[in-house]
Amino acid sequence: MGVLFQVDLSFMPLHDILQWIDMNRLSCVATITLEGEGGMTFYLETGKIIFAASQKKGNRLGEFLVKEGALGEMQVIQALTASRSAGISFTRYLVENGLISGRALSEVFTQLVEKLLIEVFSCKHGSVSVTAPLPDSVLNGSIHLETGRILFDAVRVFDEMNRDSLERDAAIEAINQRLYKEEFQLPVLPGMLMQLISLMEDEKTTFQDMAKLIMTDQVLISRILKIANSPFYGGSGQVDSIHFAIVRLGMREIMNIVTGIQINSLQSSDIPQERLQVILDDALKTAFVASGLARRCRLDPEEAFLGGLLLDLGKTVILSVAKDFHIEPSFLEDLLATRHAEIGALIAKKWNYPESIQNLIRYHHNRNFGGMVNRMIALIQVADQVVQAGSEKGVDHELLGSIDLPLDTVMETYPKAMDSFYQIKSL
Repeated sequence: MGVLFQVDLSFMPLHDILQWIDMNRLSCVATITLEGEGGMTFYLETGKIIFAASQKKGNRLGEFLVKEGALGEMQVIQALTASRSAGISFTRYLVENGLISGRALSEVFTQLVEKLLIEVFSCKHGSVSVTAPLPDSVLNGSIHLETGRILFDAVRVFDEMNRDSLERDAAIEAINQRLYKEEFQLPVLPGMLMQLISLMEDEKTTFQDMAKLIMTDQVLISRILKIANSPFYGGSGQVDSIHFAIVRLGMREIMNIVTGIQINSLQSSDIPQERLQVILDDALKTAFVASGLARRCRLDPEEAFLGGLLLDLGKTVILSVAKDFHIEPSFLEDLLATRHAEIGALIAKKWNYPESIQNLIRYHHNRNFGGMVNRMIALIQVADQVVQAGSEKGVDHELLGSIDLPLDTVMETYPKAMDSFYQIKSL
């Protein structure tokens, strides 16, 4: 096989090389080597692309036909074996034996070539070697793609992808800048909570003071009593007054329940209510699970409740900021995952929650940092995993082991926590 020429892609782009081959109606093999990406080969007969092969799994024609649903895996394997034995091209064998129509095969092959071309266009470093003659295994095939047309389409798609990528990057950078500079509105603390926090900060506050304030909201009273009588708190005897509920559960626990109820009722004109409600519902579920687990682990249940409740509240701010920009859902999810903890800590700070709660929210995704395990963070992570999975089956057993938390305890706590959640949602 003779080498017609070799060139670096930085000196001569692939589309120029293929156009030159097409213009001169050459029959040759163009082998592309990409830095760190393997390579691929295009086979051209009188300037037209008749076959292509890639070193990357999934980008070979047989695999691509299976992926696109054009043929079954066994059909492809048998056709490859039979075509080699018969000494004819794979594409010719497929069409002549009625496994696929020439038109359908050409459409799938066009998609594959376009994908391979875009992959080369996207790579900054590589080289091309053009050799002749063509191997017998690809001659007399059933596909002859117009090289100029496929190049035009591939370049157009690549340019659109680049433009979309630049617009997306600019949007993400703008969102990050607004988050960094804190150019956004944090959720406003509901009025009832502001008054309760003020009461709790006064050492002279009594059960009667708290009861008097809560009794101004009859719906809130009903919800608190439902929670107080739920299996989650496991008390004996019916709680039939807000005074008794405060005595049984304590002022801090009532404060947490009210916080959960009030936050779960937050609304935002900037976020679709369905999306917002999913975040708020998951927050309340996580709070109840975390609180229940904390009791079993001899950790502060009130701190666990607040940490779980405010865990993902930062997502509401990011979604509110992101509404002004257009980015694909997958990139928005990445942004939510990477930035929500710090924004959640800001919300907790604005709402005057203790620094311990702020740090719990800020670092709630940390795992075994420096070999040290923060038991409260690990516990909240367990609660979050259970809620996201919808059952105890979604829990990381290594995480459970790091805080000596038996899976049976999680299994017992989860349904009781869900009962309390649905008690709140029932009114």
